[in-house]
Amino acid sequence: MTLSEFHNALRILTSIDMRELEEAGIIAHQDLTAWGLFRRDPFRWFIRADDVKAAALFAIIERRSRGR
Repeated sequence: MTLSEFHNALRILTSIDMRELEEAGIIAHQDLTAWGLFRRDPFRWFIRADDVKAAALFAIIERRSRGR
């Protein structure tokens, strides 16, 4: 991974919306508490996420990185 790719992934992480997290099964539908925790600090949220949720979030980042 290059610096540019890493920087882009961090940018993507900050622009993921609640709907994407819900659709990926990362947070429950309309769970505003979980959404608030993610939005407050998506970097820390990702670091602390369990492996399943982290992998699902990473899949969103990869999909957006490739423009899909």
